[in-house]
Amino acid sequence: MKSSRFGDPKEYAGLSNQKESVAMHSPGRSARFGAVLSLLGGALVICGVFFLPMVFGNGGGSATPTSEWDVATNGSSVALVLLANLLLGVLFVLGTSVASFFRRLSPGMVTWRRIIALVGLIIQGPVGFVGAIFYEFNFSPQLGAGYWLVLLGFIVMTVGTFLNRSLQIHAEGRKRT
Repeated sequence: MKSSRFGDPKEYAGLSNQKESVAMHSPGRSARFGAVLSLLGGALVICGVFFLPMVFGNGGGSATPTSEWDVATNGSSVALVLLANLLLGVLFVLGTSVASFFRRLSPGMVTWRRIIALVGLIIQGPVGFVGAIFYEFNFSPQLGAGYWLVLLGFIVMTVGTFLNRSLQIHAEGRKRT
């Protein structure tokens, strides 16, 4: 073969193959990182809903800790339906995150994960905003760690699903070129 001013073509071909093999490993790691973030966010939501107090007191001046699940089941049926839908969405994202460790998710499934995580964040976001106003102006009831942990969990879960999808698109674009 004829050598050009850029070097030996065989060396260039070897370098090209090496770059492609490195690029093939990176989408797996990045998809796992998004899945781990989604799992972490889902775990934060579940811990915040069931195990940590959302509020201290039930509006009557008592200081007993009350979880978000207790507040939803003792309140209106609308709150219970919203919370149940949020928890079903979290379980869906958790299940698909675990599945993404073993196989690549379809683009449609990744899109549904993003939509569900975003809907959960949209529902929980105004609740967090109202809680921040209550906290800032010292209105009762006193908010517990579960209140903030659920909001943080939805933020982390949403970031994980968006990160997972954007890195998959970026990796697919690299494979084509």
